[in-house]
Amino acid sequence: MEPAARPQVPSPSPPGAAPGGKAVRKGQDTLMANDVKPRILIVEDDPDLRTILRLQLLSQGWEVVEAVNGAEGFEVVKRDIPDCVILDLMMPVMDGFGFLKRARSLMDLQDVPILILTASEDERNKLKGFQYQADSYMSKPYDLEELTVEVQRLLTTERLV
Repeated sequence: MEPAARPQVPSPSPPGAAPGGKAVRKGQDTLMANDVKPRILIVEDDPDLRTILRLQLLSQGWEVVEAVNGAEGFEVVKRDIPDCVILDLMMPVMDGFGFLKRARSLMDLQDVPILILTASEDERNKLKGFQYQADSYMSKPYDLEELTVEVQRLLTTERLV
């Protein structure tokens, strides 16, 4: 007598994956899948620096959205939640702290990683950035490779709190 054949049970999709194994975008839970590219928002008033950052991020296969100040950046995130934000502190109209405070007050943005990238050498700004719930802080001038690794880390780090 032969043993009964086991019923075929489909293997479960990974968390965050839609049927067929394609990842879905859900704030910090974004899974990097075949055709889903992480979307990075650059909030920076210096057009030359925005261009350098954009080219570096695009070279990684990531989507890039840009804003020239905190107010414009906040309007962008209210319409379309990015997977990560690179944020300058010293900008006209609304500075980076104003952006951080408003972004973290919105439930949908609480888990979006925010990296402060600033020319400020004032340690108090670094502390204030972390008090406003920034996830990372880098000073200008910065190394492009280090920045890329840090953004990748922020995209893949699971939020525990």
